[in-house]
Amino acid sequence: MTLLENEAELVNRLCARILDAECEGGKRKILDLGCGRGKLAIYLSEETGCDVTGVDPSRERIEKARERSSSVPFEVQPAEETTFADNTFDVVVSLKSWHEMVDPKVALQESLRLLTEGGKIYIIDWVGGVAHTKKYFSMETRAHAKKYFTAERLGEMLSEAGFSDIQIEFNMDGELMLAEGQK
Repeated sequence: MTLLENEAELVNRLCARILDAECEGGKRKILDLGCGRGKLAIYLSEETGCDVTGVDPSRERIEKARERSSSVPFEVQPAEETTFADNTFDVVVSLKSWHEMVDPKVALQESLRLLTEGGKIYIIDWVGGVAHTKKYFSMETRAHAKKYFTAERLGEMLSEAGFSDIQIEFNMDGELMLAEGQK
């Protein structure tokens, strides 16, 4: 699976962190929230060898994801209310979809519920208030920009949801951020 140039740097850091983390009881279980057509889920499965599941509220996007990979399970589910049991996943990830969540605060609470003790959440998304992110968008998609979070706001939301050890870093161009929190 090929990554876009602007996301490869942070996704590779994410892969390294997943591979560096210790896992009790076998393979790490990863949930990709807002997986869209499955790019990150498939990439993580290939690069880390972990068990990855992707969820997205769009049936059309999930069907596309299933066409791309038969080895990664994809399900139509909203990030705010999944059908998974508590403490199911070691890692929750999201790539450039957090700004599209219907209720990001509820999605963070759901992520916390789904994570095992000590589990991590990693969110890669556009940085709100950064003017040069506009170069990646046409006029019709630029409307999303008002929904992007600043690093400070995303950090506050992670903290308010109950995550600790929160870290946020940026890609070299400063238009994408990788936010990390621990349960």
